[in-house]
Amino acid sequence: MTRDPLNELFKDIKDPDNRAKMFLLFAGAMIMSTILIVVGTIIFILRLLHIF
Repeated sequence: MTRDPLNELFKDIKDPDNRAKMFLLFAGAMIMSTILIVVGTIIFILRLLHIF
């Protein structure tokens, strides 16, 4: 087993172009989910402090 879970996920995709597209899609989804979590946390803290 490799240390990179994305390599394990993409090992069945033979075409390098499709593999690159899937990698970019997953990377973009991870970045967007991180941004949403950060924004949600900031709004939650501001609501607790009665600022927002």
